[in-house]
Amino acid sequence: MEPAIALNPLPLHATGILEINTKAIAHNYNTMRALLQGSICAAVLKANAYGFGANAVARTLAQEGCEHFFVAHLEEGLELRHILKSAHIYVLSGLLPGTADLFVEHALTPILNDYGMAREWARRGRKLPCGLHFDTGMHRNGFDKADTAQLFDSIDVLDALDVQFVMSHLVSSHDSKDPLNKQQKDLFDTIRKRFPEAKASLADTGGVYLRSDYHYDIARVGKGLFGLFPPPHNEAPLLACAKLLGRILQVRTASCGESVGYGATHTLMRDSKLATIGIGFADGFDRRLQNSQAEIHGHKALVVGRISMDYTVIDVTDVPEALCEVGAWAELVNETLTLDALATSIGTISRELSTGFGDRLHRVYV
Repeated sequence: MEPAIALNPLPLHATGILEINTKAIAHNYNTMRALLQGSICAAVLKANAYGFGANAVARTLAQEGCEHFFVAHLEEGLELRHILKSAHIYVLSGLLPGTADLFVEHALTPILNDYGMAREWARRGRKLPCGLHFDTGMHRNGFDKADTAQLFDSIDVLDALDVQFVMSHLVSSHDSKDPLNKQQKDLFDTIRKRFPEAKASLADTGGVYLRSDYHYDIARVGKGLFGLFPPPHNEAPLLACAKLLGRILQVRTASCGESVGYGATHTLMRDSKLATIGIGFADGFDRRLQNSQAEIHGHKALVVGRISMDYTVIDVTDVPEALCEVGAWAELVNETLTLDALATSIGTISRELSTGFGDRLHRVYV
């Protein structure tokens, strides 16, 4: 199967392609924005936009009217600022020692996670915008109880901050029946009363599908942008945005009873035709995906033997010979072989797979 026409030309030497459908990303953004009914739909583009390419995704979303973007680390914010000259860019990890000047120089807004960060930001000599992250149950980032009490007792620090919004992070937003959602919301409501002029942000992708009172002023949408979240059945579907394709490098035959790959973990049950494709675990095709499937023009081909660093072997015995010649393409991820389904099959989550896509893959945007 030939890759779709891409915005970037495909090198003749390419052996692996990550094809990203920007129309699907735009659809997902607008679908979730409609659910928010006026609340800001901010895009979370951390980890290189979940592995799909922050620069291209940012441009796509900006064209759809997105003006608010979240990243995890300062380095990501600096890179994104080169693309988005006037957007609001928030850095979730906040300040590391000595980095405050970079935030100011590049008009990045830190999310302050503890009292030390708040005090450092307050010392800048003028009020500068920031967000405040309060931990309501994740116990990862954010003001804990002791830091929260210290902040509330430090009127001089609070007065020196331009608090744009307060935020927290839901633990189990993917499960609408989990009582932790309400416990966190109740605690968040108590905290935000101390900041009546500031906006509020609690919902991630899963939180958008909770009741509208979880939406507040800003929702932080990440995995949903890429169709990596199954909405409730009564909601509009999100579209998968990615295909992973590997080029066939060699086709060989092997006899019934022979083994394939490292450790001889797969034994052939018939005389077989095998194709070696130029993608391996170094490209993000997880080693645990042995026994998954590939597709060649709709024909199924089983992944056989252990996936190695640079190569994957598929059984093309039942694929017409003309479709699996050297140079042809096999799909390892597509609309039916989804990242969510592959992740479930090996007991992980789709974001672990997507963020593992390696630099050798040629990302093309269609």
